[in-house]
Amino acid sequence: MAGLSKKNIKIMVCVLQLFLVGALFLPAGRIIAAQSRDSSISVFGMIAHYAGMGFSNDALLYTVMACAFPAAIIFCVLFLKERRNFGTATILSALYLSASACFYSAAPQKMVDYADISFLPYLMMLVSLVCLGFLILGFFLAMPPENDRDFPPRPQ
Repeated sequence: MAGLSKKNIKIMVCVLQLFLVGALFLPAGRIIAAQSRDSSISVFGMIAHYAGMGFSNDALLYTVMACAFPAAIIFCVLFLKERRNFGTATILSALYLSASACFYSAAPQKMVDYADISFLPYLMMLVSLVCLGFLILGFFLAMPPENDRDFPPRPQ
């Protein structure tokens, strides 16, 4: 952990967020009743089927969060001022992680007769959790030195 600088953390967070966006297109499960050779279903396919089951508001919310939050986290980390970048990105990452956990625990329960879900959703939540840990570490590393703070000196 001693070799992690703020720059390295920013790079790792951006790579992990790009993985999360790319993982939306990977096969996340297998359709049970499919007669064709390609019976895989992507995360977007899961979302579409989940919306077709009557949960369209939930599916729309998760789709927006799954696409917009990683981009917003990358934007925050790269373009906001020091310490605010990691703080804002940490909040967004925590919201994304909780939304992913909710969706990936509800969707397989509702689609139990439609698809077998693979390990990919769990991998995506693990990557989100690791990214959240990096952002928290970056927030602590971005703390200003003790002598640069704007506090008035203590009376002696």
